[in-house]
Amino acid sequence: MQDYALVSFTFLSVLALGLPEVLRSLAIADLPRDFIAFTADRANAVLPVRTFFLAFFLTYAGYAFAGIGDKAKLAVLLVGKFAIAAALVDGGAWLSWRYADAAWPIHLQQFLVGMAGLAIFPHTILANARLPADSGTPVRNMGKVYQYALILVAAFIAGACAIIVATVYEPEADYLRSIALLGGMGPGVFLAQQIFTGQLAGVGWLRNVVSRRRKFSPPVAVVIPAHNEAHQIRDTLLALDRAAARYDGEVRVLVMENRSSDETAKLARTVLEQCEFIAGWQVDSSQIPGKARALNRGLDLVHEDFVVRIDADTMVGENAIRIAMRHFANPHVGAVGGLPLPHEGEGLLAKVRAIEVLLRHGFVQVAYGAFGGIFGLPGMFVIYRTAAIDAVGGFVEGMNGEDTDITLRIANLGYRNVSDPAAKFHTETPDTLAFLREQRTRWFRSLYHVVAHNRSSLFVNGSVIGSVMLPFTLLNGARRAMMTPLLIYGLVTFFVFGGIYAHPDFATVVALVLGMPFVLALSVLLVWGRFDLLIHLPLYMGFRFLRSYYTLGSVLSLVYPRDGDKLFAAETPRRTPPPPPAAKRRESRRTGRREREPQSG
Repeated sequence: MQDYALVSFTFLSVLALGLPEVLRSLAIADLPRDFIAFTADRANAVLPVRTFFLAFFLTYAGYAFAGIGDKAKLAVLLVGKFAIAAALVDGGAWLSWRYADAAWPIHLQQFLVGMAGLAIFPHTILANARLPADSGTPVRNMGKVYQYALILVAAFIAGACAIIVATVYEPEADYLRSIALLGGMGPGVFLAQQIFTGQLAGVGWLRNVVSRRRKFSPPVAVVIPAHNEAHQIRDTLLALDRAAARYDGEVRVLVMENRSSDETAKLARTVLEQCEFIAGWQVDSSQIPGKARALNRGLDLVHEDFVVRIDADTMVGENAIRIAMRHFANPHVGAVGGLPLPHEGEGLLAKVRAIEVLLRHGFVQVAYGAFGGIFGLPGMFVIYRTAAIDAVGGFVEGMNGEDTDITLRIANLGYRNVSDPAAKFHTETPDTLAFLREQRTRWFRSLYHVVAHNRSSLFVNGSVIGSVMLPFTLLNGARRAMMTPLLIYGLVTFFVFGGIYAHPDFATVVALVLGMPFVLALSVLLVWGRFDLLIHLPLYMGFRFLRSYYTLGSVLSLVYPRDGDKLFAAETPRRTPPPPPAAKRRESRRTGRREREPQSG
């Protein structure tokens, strides 16, 4: 679907950019370039940002999964909201010029309109697509002064550094600003953003070090949902046994086999009988489909205070459980995740995924942890406080993103989530583009599922997650969906309309493809000492556009039904915690080497 959408977007962009020029050359109408009603800065040629959003919104509405009438309604909503935002910005520029004798730079007007366009897109999707109903989880997470103070101080320092650099290197800064896309977001914005994130990452790293300084090793239950995992379950369980050997507490394993057509259950039992350090185990088989349902079945068998969720294709590091569990010495911690590295030697996609993981989970997620902004932890390996899971009703069923959803609802209750890259684990990387496409489409669609399922947490109680992180993530998701169309748009304006607009020139196109993301990725790899991945950085930069392509496909897969069918129920079936387990339990067939008491098996 996105292939046809991109072709149509290209045609519509050429039409929207060319028609005003044709009418102007024929003296039929003197239409303003880029639909700008007023600017006191007319001398500066600008990239036609507004035309881009017009073409993108019309294309998205035309290819949305909806009937003809609903497509038209979606187009009117998107374009209408954007027109109002542009009118307000231009009106503000006129008022400033007319009554305050202050001319707004055209870069500022285009930047404000561009940001409005990024916000309008997810707002319209959440209001009109068929998405989960609100979970009803109470939001007890109150915004704290230190969280916002930390954000503001880091922003002030980052802004000051950007201003100093732009002042000292003014000619270079002006050139970089002239080639930046979306209305002049040049070195000031980009440099400030990276300094801002870098400061927070340093604070987040220090907070992780302090948080895990105390030993803490209570008994844990490991829940492993497994569907047709006979090819991988042996390595997963043996890696878990090695992690149990390094952990001072008891580790009990629950394999929740789920409608497998291979010998997953039989092989799991065989391997568990051979494990030396797992204190107890149980293999439970069911014909009820769904990973979330398998996880909730496993929760019913848990009597420990902490639950480790591991996917059946994940190999936990030897120290992962020991390191992650230390954070729970703080009773306010509700969930802890780690660093999801790909298996070594899995090909080029694994190298690209490694760079992506180090950026996301080894840098950005750590920065979020500095001010308590983590609301999503990858479900491949997460440890939860059982009381927190019971309080939110378990894993949601019937929607994408159950792992992010449960950590967000745990955060809404007032718990702190932790992402500690020192707790490493390895996961499978898609070995084909078809598998990668299916995975990323599901991941990106889950953004809207999760936010819709927790829409009541938006801008409530001053929560930093609901007031800062969720809106920022929605804006970032919109930007990612528009990245490939924006590249096409830049090429069109460069090759077809280069004589009309002063930019983008070739440097702008290079800045879009590389720019600050390349510098940031390079810096993170150097900090992590992953010099072996430097050679794959160009491939990663190309992967970012493939990722954007899949993001566009995911938002096009959302359904726009008639008004009465917009919301569907996504159940959290464990609203009432199960009764405590019986005093007597079946003994496992063997115990760990530390003379642990058997649990089950």
